[in-house]
Amino acid sequence: MLERIEKELNGLAKRLNIEIEEMTEKYNELASSSGLDLEDERQQLMAMSMTRQYVRSRLSSSRSNNNQTFGELVTGFFVGIEPVRDIMEYKRKSVLSRYNADSSQTLNDELVAEIILEDGEFQKTQVRNGEWETKVIPEVPEAAIEINEETWIVPIDAVKTWQSGDTNKGYGKPLPKEQHQVRAHFVGQRHDGETQLWVVQLKNEMAKNFRADTFRMVSFYGLVNDERNAIYGIRNKTLETLNYIDVLDEDDPRWFDTSSYDYEDALVSNMGEYITDLYDLESYHEEIQSQQGLKIVVTDGIVTSMNLKENEKTGNRVIWIEPLDANYGFDDEDMPESTPIWVPSHVNLDFGVGSDIVVIGRTNQTQKKDESGALIDGEYNPVSINLYGLNVRLGTGLAEEVESADGDSLNYW
Repeated sequence: MLERIEKELNGLAKRLNIEIEEMTEKYNELASSSGLDLEDERQQLMAMSMTRQYVRSRLSSSRSNNNQTFGELVTGFFVGIEPVRDIMEYKRKSVLSRYNADSSQTLNDELVAEIILEDGEFQKTQVRNGEWETKVIPEVPEAAIEINEETWIVPIDAVKTWQSGDTNKGYGKPLPKEQHQVRAHFVGQRHDGETQLWVVQLKNEMAKNFRADTFRMVSFYGLVNDERNAIYGIRNKTLETLNYIDVLDEDDPRWFDTSSYDYEDALVSNMGEYITDLYDLESYHEEIQSQQGLKIVVTDGIVTSMNLKENEKTGNRVIWIEPLDANYGFDDEDMPESTPIWVPSHVNLDFGVGSDIVVIGRTNQTQKKDESGALIDGEYNPVSINLYGLNVRLGTGLAEEVESADGDSLNYW
């Protein structure tokens, strides 16, 4: 047997986690079944090719079986779903700005590669591991940002190692042109686990195709990370296995009666640190700005008015809420403005003015502007909430557009 074949058989045995004797026996078996003469060097190589294919088939089958059981089944309900974001959009704008300010330093920081068209060839220059590299490439990649007719930059992955210590295989290579991501806040549990708050993270096509009702029991498969209280989406599995519990057959092992489930009790038990009264919303907003971790709020109120016309840029609509136990005086200064809630276009508003609702989202506060559009130092608009999810305690009437008191209260935005 050729020495190179002996070495390769040893390597293949390790890939399959079997003894070298078993691997050699399989090699001989494949050669015999094909009528090959292992005294002939050429036919030894032919048998080796067949053995490689056998190993590929075994490994492929193993990966397929692993995929069937990859991840864990979790059960619970989504509290809120953040907007889908292209996280590359900000990075691309940032590196372009830095390149325009100081192109040499941006290259030295390994943030971009530069492509220049010279004599009909695309010359790529980048710094990798502190060393300058130049080479001719066949074309300008899709992720390139045009600087002028003969110059482009490509944002580069500058991370050498992950926090885990593992090497980043993408180091020095182009970042994708787009990378969509969505975060969803989920109260639930894995099998036989404790109920808790998780952040579900989905990327790319999963993020763009993700749809789920809030405050409705579901189950799905995900990759659970206890240290980060996170559940990561699994391609071709998470969305495909997402099912609402109330539509499952009662014989399905995932089914249980959800009609009496107390969603608000689950909120208090698992999200108590994020709950605040509308009265305290402004102070809560100021407090969480300096804190690490999730910046999310859970509050409730009565719908006082609604503007259902979608914003041309964001698609948002707006509703206003005030505390249920509001007790204002009759003077103007005794009647603070209701809190605006910015509602994404995908959220169904099947309730009207006077409804009692629970809202989950992120607080926001903008600085006031004068008539010329300049910011007014130290003066801010009321705190508003960008909605992630809502639960209607008691819906009254139909959703209808109601003019605000001054008829144009959104101009400040």
